[in-house]
Amino acid sequence: MLNSQAHQSHTVQILNPWHKPFPSGTASPSSSLHLLKPGFCRNQKDKGRVRCVPSIIKAIATTTTEQTTIVKAVVCVKLTVGGLLSNLRLSRGLDDIADMLETGLEKETIKGYAHRTSQEEDEVKYECNFVIPEGYGEIGAVLVENELHKEMYLKQIVFHGFPPGGPVHVTCNSWVASKFDNPHKRIFFTNKSYLPSQTPDGLKRLREKELENLRGNGQGKRKTHERIYDYDVYNDIGDPDSSPTLKRPVFGGKQHPYPRHCRTGRARSKTDPMSESWSSGSIYVPRDEAFSDVKRLTFSGMPVYSVLRALIPSIENAIVDIDLGSLLHCH
Repeated sequence: MLNSQAHQSHTVQILNPWHKPFPSGTASPSSSLHLLKPGFCRNQKDKGRVRCVPSIIKAIATTTTEQTTIVKAVVCVKLTVGGLLSNLRLSRGLDDIADMLETGLEKETIKGYAHRTSQEEDEVKYECNFVIPEGYGEIGAVLVENELHKEMYLKQIVFHGFPPGGPVHVTCNSWVASKFDNPHKRIFFTNKSYLPSQTPDGLKRLREKELENLRGNGQGKRKTHERIYDYDVYNDIGDPDSSPTLKRPVFGGKQHPYPRHCRTGRARSKTDPMSESWSSGSIYVPRDEAFSDVKRLTFSGMPVYSVLRALIPSIENAIVDIDLGSLLHCH
């Protein structure tokens, strides 16, 4: 006969997981862990009694050690004449490393954040450290993002600590536009050269992408920060909108094959659909082909210098004549 006073447990038994020895034989909680799942109960009938049996789940934490290498990247940025980069703060100037040489495939990028360390004359140096896992391979390219609101002139990037073979050099010598003007990261390749048949597949993709960036898509108006080498006919020599007598022929076509210039993408003239509207501003050239600050200031200052050279003798003659007049008057 069943006992009329059946006992039912309304609580779930929670066992202390540290009461039992660990599978490794030690009592250190860092090497293993016993977890309880108290919300699960299994009803068992034993002589009219209902028991709640807790389910115990064992989770063993294993630790693995991985060999890593710390690589230091030194970034050289050139100051402009106006000192626009004198207070440069690169929170993310050097952003990613793309590696695709060890296996020929592109691996996951490793990010680094550059900080300013020193300044020598017109060069500012930034440094950042990368933790490279074992077997990562060689560096094939670097992706750079400029978080400033102004462009910066990036000279070179040198990676120290890659065994073996010494430092890895990335020669840039190029303007990097602000990410607010161009959200796409700049691609710079290492100085190591490859034949087309021996170029790793992962590196080929970036090479093709960079070539597309330089060619452009033939659409839109060119901006000063762009590096697109898209050539077109010379159709902006004249200014027919101002006067019909200022209409000029188009050069670079079938009738006049040469010369040609970089495509500007400006709107067409209102009176001559074959010509572009005249621009009073600067003519587009790829950013790296434009005059440097020193050369631009020198070029723009030449007319002033020429005027001064012609004006100074006139001023000197006027001063001499005044002196002569005063001397004659005194005598």
